[in-house]
Amino acid sequence: MKTALYGLLVFLISLPIYAGDVRILPSRVIEITYLESAKKVNATEVSLRVRDEDSGKLAQVTLQKKTGASQIWEGRFFIQFFKEDLSARVLEFLDLKNRPYFVHFTANGPVQRVILFSTQESMEKYLSSQSPEKAKPAVGTPPIKAKEPQISSEELEARKRAQIIEMEAKLTAQQKEQNRQAAVQLAKKADAYYQKKDFSQARKLYDEALRRDPENQSYLYRYAISLYKNGDYRKALVNLTIAEVPENLLVERDYFMALSNLNLKDYDRALKGLKEVRDENSADLSPTASFLAGTIEYQRQDFSAARKSMEYVLDYSKDPKMDTAAEDMLDQIDRMESFLASKKEKYRFTFFAGPIYDQNVLNVASNNVATDVQALRATYGLSALGILYRTMSSDIGAQVSVSDYYSTNTELQPDATLQAADPLQFELTLPFHKELVVGSRAINLELIPSVKSIMMSATGGSRDEIIRSSGVTTSISAPLSRGYYFSGKLDYSSEVSYLSSSVGEDDQTGVRYGLTLSPTKFLDTKGERALSSDLSYLINQSGGANYRYQKWGISLSYSTPIFWNSNGTLKIDYTNQSYGEAATPRTDNTYALSGVLSKKISNRWSLMTNLQYSIANSDLDLYNYNKLMIMNLFNYTYSVQDK
Repeated sequence: MKTALYGLLVFLISLPIYAGDVRILPSRVIEITYLESAKKVNATEVSLRVRDEDSGKLAQVTLQKKTGASQIWEGRFFIQFFKEDLSARVLEFLDLKNRPYFVHFTANGPVQRVILFSTQESMEKYLSSQSPEKAKPAVGTPPIKAKEPQISSEELEARKRAQIIEMEAKLTAQQKEQNRQAAVQLAKKADAYYQKKDFSQARKLYDEALRRDPENQSYLYRYAISLYKNGDYRKALVNLTIAEVPENLLVERDYFMALSNLNLKDYDRALKGLKEVRDENSADLSPTASFLAGTIEYQRQDFSAARKSMEYVLDYSKDPKMDTAAEDMLDQIDRMESFLASKKEKYRFTFFAGPIYDQNVLNVASNNVATDVQALRATYGLSALGILYRTMSSDIGAQVSVSDYYSTNTELQPDATLQAADPLQFELTLPFHKELVVGSRAINLELIPSVKSIMMSATGGSRDEIIRSSGVTTSISAPLSRGYYFSGKLDYSSEVSYLSSSVGEDDQTGVRYGLTLSPTKFLDTKGERALSSDLSYLINQSGGANYRYQKWGISLSYSTPIFWNSNGTLKIDYTNQSYGEAATPRTDNTYALSGVLSKKISNRWSLMTNLQYSIANSDLDLYNYNKLMIMNLFNYTYSVQDK
């Protein structure tokens, strides 16, 4: 785990090197700025070394690129090479190849500013652009007195600790021992409150213990946690940075540092810290860290990163509440991605085409017809959707579509009997979608009014309109609980038949209405594997008794990712259709087994393959049949965006 970029850094590396130096007082925070104007550097971070001239000890620090500046990196640090060392020290600044920087140094109260340059030319150029007061080089000179700025809590903490150490150094050995013993007792009491999670009392006692014995860091980490629990995030961050902790607490320490930055609204450092905690794969802390990282990424509209963070939670969290929150966030990410991707879309054009093998085009017993009912068919169509209005929670559009079939026999020759079953269909719809929030649930409502016309030919020649219908489909869908989803659909349509045979008891004009309920169970956290069912009931109330029927059905399907990066669905259907009022009453029972493969080839192209086998049993032999159908369908989608 990387340490934070500011705070107490102590490295015990010794190298005999030289550099431009600066005399630094130990109780002050150093602000380091690196200006690079000689060449273009694209790195977001620049690491360098700080060397103590007397001891040769090194501290390595990392500067972050300044927001909105192309060639400036900066960072703020409190560097102390030795405990109880209150003397001013001469520091040298070098790059990672031990090459010295050119240094310009100023001091403002507790903050000492060091500006580094890679060349003397770049330093002189910078100095010449400054006012005379700012242009005085100060390499190797005492700090320049300047107007005292507002002091941050990090700086105050650094000064306070240095002052306490300085005062403690003036005490006699007996006084030091008395303070040490008192600090031990105070720390024991503080630890007791800490274990009871009474962090307010623990903080007060740790404060006093550290005042009496500032060199004892054995309870500094618990003190920092107490500060965090009391909402003193900035002071907690300073103490977390300098606290020495055993290896088993490193991840927890970095986790609380990230939380402190998050509460201080330093989202860059918070996000970096949370991702580092996640990368440690701690069973207790990494899922929470990943969730918090995902919320920051979501707010920044980095949806791809936010999705990965939430998927990590679902994969590794053991907290059902956090899993539910991650699922809700993934749903929100989906909605935001969909909305942002489509908000500029004004028109969408879809074209489909593909071959079909149909073993029984007419859906009748083959021994009841004089011709072969097997067919090779081509289906194709086009739709155009215009978006009339869209918000985050609703949209309305207008869509026009046309679809057609063309059938031949198995030798690819035209056949009038087969082509009599080829429908040409035109449809106009006005799809409307609205998301409603009821309590804690998001409910999706769809309302789709439509007008449809079907044209066919009894002889296989030119086609005439045989049915015109108008109606509306209404559906409601919502999550029931974790992993369960439910939708309900209500259909209503009014049909007018223009067939010459549609008279009397054979009149097909009438109304049709039905209800379909569809519960779904997701079998994994990502929603890629699902088990769903359809329960449907339909009433066809035609003018002629021979075409009145009631139909109910049930189906069960299983969907899962399969080979070739595609999705597969296996489905079993059963329907019961009763013509109880017909002149010759009958009941048809149909069983079907189908398998569907869906593959996204590119952003615009997709493929769907469907294999289905059906068995129909009826009270009348004419309607008994078996049927195998194989279909391959290619889809192409093109969108027109607003500029």
